Amino acid sequence: MRVLWSWLMELVDLPTPPDPAEWVERFAMLGLGVEAVERVGDDWVFDLETTTNRPDWTGMLGIAREVAAACRGRLRLPEVRLKETDPPAFQVAWVEVADPGLCYRYVGRVVVDVKVGLSPPWMVERLERCGIRSINNVVDVTNYVMLETGQPLHAFDLDRLVGGGVVVRAARAGEVLVTLDGVERRLHPGALVIADRERVVALGGVMGGLDTEIRAETRRVLLESAWFHPAAVRRTARALGMRTEGSTRHERGGDPERARFAAARAAQLVQELAGGRVLRGELDFYPDPQPGRRVLLRPDRMRRVLGVQVPDSEAADILERLGFQVERAGDRWSVTVPSHRRDVEQEEDLIEEVARIFGYDRIPETLPVEILGVGSVEPAVEAERRVRQLLLRAGLSEVLTLSLVREADLDRAGIPREHPLHRAVPLRNPLTQDHTHLRPTLLPCLLEVLRTNRARGNADVHVFEVGRVFRTASVGWEELKVVGMAQMGRSLVGTWNLPQEAVRTSFHHLKGVVESLLEALHVEDWELRPQALPWLHPYRAAALWVGGQPVGWLGELHPEVCERYDLRDRAYVAELQLEPLVRAARWAPQYRPLAYTPAVERDLAVVVEGSVPAGEVVRVVREVSGGLLEACEPFDVYTGPPVPEGHKSVAVRLRFRDPARTLHSEEVDRLLDRVREALRERLGAAFR
Repeated sequence: MRVLWSWLMELVDLPTPPDPAEWVERFAMLGLGVEAVERVGDDWVFDLETTTNRPDWTGMLGIAREVAAACRGRLRLPEVRLKETDPPAFQVAWVEVADPGLCYRYVGRVVVDVKVGLSPPWMVERLERCGIRSINNVVDVTNYVMLETGQPLHAFDLDRLVGGGVVVRAARAGEVLVTLDGVERRLHPGALVIADRERVVALGGVMGGLDTEIRAETRRVLLESAWFHPAAVRRTARALGMRTEGSTRHERGGDPERARFAAARAAQLVQELAGGRVLRGELDFYPDPQPGRRVLLRPDRMRRVLGVQVPDSEAADILERLGFQVERAGDRWSVTVPSHRRDVEQEEDLIEEVARIFGYDRIPETLPVEILGVGSVEPAVEAERRVRQLLLRAGLSEVLTLSLVREADLDRAGIPREHPLHRAVPLRNPLTQDHTHLRPTLLPCLLEVLRTNRARGNADVHVFEVGRVFRTASVGWEELKVVGMAQMGRSLVGTWNLPQEAVRTSFHHLKGVVESLLEALHVEDWELRPQALPWLHPYRAAALWVGGQPVGWLGELHPEVCERYDLRDRAYVAELQLEPLVRAARWAPQYRPLAYTPAVERDLAVVVEGSVPAGEVVRVVREVSGGLLEACEPFDVYTGPPVPEGHKSVAVRLRFRDPARTLHSEEVDRLLDRVREALRERLGAAFR
């Protein structure tokens, strides 16, 4: 926002004009950043950085109100005196709002018998110093009033409007508009437009159309001053790649009460500078005026928050100078918020207003006095910390990828359209064509990391990411915290004396990382089950189950997916949900004393069908062995003679121990007989 000091001083009634050189710091104290200050002749030009929650700062009047409040002055509004003539405006023009959701208020003023020409030098100079080129006296008035009030306006040539009026509506499919810059723009359905009876004549809040612009032969003018819905203006401007002075102000949301004043002010200036006649009355669409918002303020709380004794009279005076209405009733004040302060919603906002004008430099520095308690870490945070530490110790590097993808990325990763991991959440207003959905899985992001490294010559990649994924649900969508892993290339470097198969990363390396992760979280009730997934190798894939529920998957990437990403090597990926792991984790360490009795170990070679996983054999052994079984670990899998075709031999080592006494061989033999019987009944096993 460019501010002319001379113009600003015309809007403020002060006993002594302040020195503009001192106002760089004063503006900063008020919350306005000063990007640049320029001395132009005998005037000063301030380039102020305004925040998006203060639309009142987009006009000279809003800045003047702040200066007046800070200097104990009075805001001097431009005096509007219209000489209206017959006929009434509604007999000459009309205004219609077809979709009130797009336009909250629309004010139209009609000026006839205008003479379009050059603007006076004082107006041209002010516009140019604020960065706006002079066009003609009518158009310059709309820009001047916009800079003065912060309310964007537009002027239509009324004689070029088919039907003599305008309607605010959404664009229809196939509609085209040539805007004032001479560019033909194809409008997307739903765009905010202004139309007459036959065609679109302007983009609401963004830019007018070339057909209805003010020209030298224009005699009748329809002045538009409207409060368009900020989201509607933002969508329209973004879809067309346009950003104008008007759209910037509309997107921040303004003051619907300001629209009427701005229309009258513009009509007055057109009357003075273009010799027009203002028709009686105005075309005002305002179906739902809202009463002023009331906010409770407690002076005692204000003083506690600020840490300084601000007198009640001074606090009330500050708020009133800013335009608030204060009703003081003991220790509870009812403050009515003016319509131009849409950012003030709660008591803390009012306290901040008092602090700004009272002066931050007058608030002493004090240390807060609080009773500190013993802190603790949430289980979810602790789990995430342990996961990161474990994966870093396992040799993986953490990566951070963008949480936005497109559906083509999921297709490329081999995830079928009907699979739950393909249920991506679409964005309403994507910034680019490559970022149209929230990612439902980390898989395509991690594969892109592998592809990028491989393309840069790094073939050994071991990475992980802890992040959020988003998936559509039956009602709305759900958000999950997951950890993803991806490995490719060599697992060891500088191993000249090791065989190649021991150096290359394999499924067992990834499986070992997952098992170490579960061990670090002290998760006990878990198992890996074979599961075929379209993006994984059909024979090297598994699902992780914890507490009888699936919580993730891991395996070798499907060769076709590797080819699509040009990896030229085998890759291994995994994705686990963190929340189920947190619930199953054991956080308090448990002490186990050293055993004082000897253990008895026995090996058992079990012949089962080839489709039976070794984990199923271990599970049956544990179920029937009772409390004396200390460990059961598979150590060999064999196929070939004399094992029958289609079968395999799984060798497991069982360790039995009783912590109170020494076991006898006969007891262990009876336990083994029970194990063999259970394996025969449940798995159809034989024994070598």
